[in-house]
Amino acid sequence: MHEIRNSDGRLVCRIDEIARVIEIYSKGCLTRIQWTPDGKLHISHARSKSLAA
Repeated sequence: MHEIRNSDGRLVCRIDEIARVIEIYSKGCLTRIQWTPDGKLHISHARSKSLAA
């Protein structure tokens, strides 16, 4: 997974090109966007400890 960080060095999102997933962390919530093999999007939200360091 590639980590994308902002200019302050905080984690904005992680991208996994092989699994076709983007994970976005914001204010203790995780939003996961995944492309399915048939080309549709599956979006899920969950409370999560922030991985931003």
